[in-house]
Amino acid sequence: MSERGSFCTEYIYCAKCFEAAKSVLLKREKYICSTMIPTWEQSGGDLPIIAGKVGGVYAGEELVTFDQTYTEALAKVICHPMRIAVIAEVGQRFFEIQPEVTK
Repeated sequence: MSERGSFCTEYIYCAKCFEAAKSVLLKREKYICSTMIPTWEQSGGDLPIIAGKVGGVYAGEELVTFDQTYTEALAKVICHPMRIAVIAEVGQRFFEIQPEVTK
């Protein structure tokens, strides 16, 4: 079996955090495929929100993969806390990612 879940970031106000999130989350791969949310304005463009599919092989793996792979990678590159909702086929979770403190 394969599991398919969804994820969505909160509205990311910080331009630096948004660019960092894009570098980690904007992928077109087997276990993560994502996009930016288009604006409603006629001029086009995108809103600073990233959403997509996260997959796995076993029940709930979407949550494990997101936690172990993407939250750790995001913590290394963001400068403000970020929330991401992940809805798996079995379970759901809000991740509250804190930026890593560098010394």
